[in-house]
Amino acid sequence: MRKKKTEFQEKNKKIELLDSTATLFFPEYCNIHVKDSNTLEVAFSEEKYPVLGINIQCFDNPKLNNESKIKKFLIDDEGINFRLERKGDVFYTNYEVIVDKEKLAIYKILSFLKPRTFRIIRFALTWPDSQEAKKVIDPILKKLPKIIDTVKFNAYKSKYDELASLDYNLSNAKLVSNNLWNTIKLRVPLKWKVEFAKDNEYANVYMDLKANFAFLVERFFVNLNNKANNNEKNPDKLVENLIQEITKEVNITNAKLKKAGKSNYLFYFIASEKDLNDSNKINNSKIWYRIKVFEDKIVIISFVFQLTSNIQLENELYLSKLDQIIGSSEISV
Repeated sequence: MRKKKTEFQEKNKKIELLDSTATLFFPEYCNIHVKDSNTLEVAFSEEKYPVLGINIQCFDNPKLNNESKIKKFLIDDEGINFRLERKGDVFYTNYEVIVDKEKLAIYKILSFLKPRTFRIIRFALTWPDSQEAKKVIDPILKKLPKIIDTVKFNAYKSKYDELASLDYNLSNAKLVSNNLWNTIKLRVPLKWKVEFAKDNEYANVYMDLKANFAFLVERFFVNLNNKANNNEKNPDKLVENLIQEITKEVNITNAKLKKAGKSNYLFYFIASEKDLNDSNKINNSKIWYRIKVFEDKIVIISFVFQLTSNIQLENELYLSKLDQIIGSSEISV
């Protein structure tokens, strides 16, 4: 049977966070500013102060498997006087502390979706520890329990819950060593699949079971002129010229060059280009070049990952892992 909305819900503003992972209700007169997909700022009058900060986070934690551990997770300072309440698989706690002559009220709601999915919403409100501020804050503090009591969590896993699982799996994945073409040593998660092209000149590394996410690895060699003068053989100068050549017709941002050792380099950037089938669409990719300069040649390994997800967080999770993997890779010839 579908639950009826309460009078509070009917008359107030409804805010859905992270694709309906959680739903919140606020008094109609509140001014609500969405800072990002995880964070809200709520003012209870036309004044911008005080502001109630609200943050939601989804995470996966198989070790948070009993009430005692959950209690410790919610309150990491045993000296704080707090109240913990449980309603089914939702835990509530709140407490006040004084920091630098300001009071801070913290409310936390933790939703547990078995077997290992969690969502936590944190509410934070600060004000000067004075009688004048108390007159403004007290009415807000009286409203907060009702706002918190009407928070609703999705009974099913949302896309952001799935991304929390992805984050956990990427962070805890077992890595295996691959020596591609006996040229580049790369440690990637065991479940990722490396597939070489028929001509063996490049490889696709599939990062999920459905092959929705993959990155391309390709190798290149640039032969050097043995008769060149010393300035032309300078590794830094050679790499500088190489970078100018490979980026001259590419729209790039966030470019960075790192040098490791005498002749090892890592250059990366975001490349943007118009979609071939839709001129209004821009495709973004992150490209890395692992470069090593030898006496007679330059060895170049390129990595290309297209940011295909419509959800920024999903792209960021894979990018973070790739930054680690490529950053620790090594040209082995």
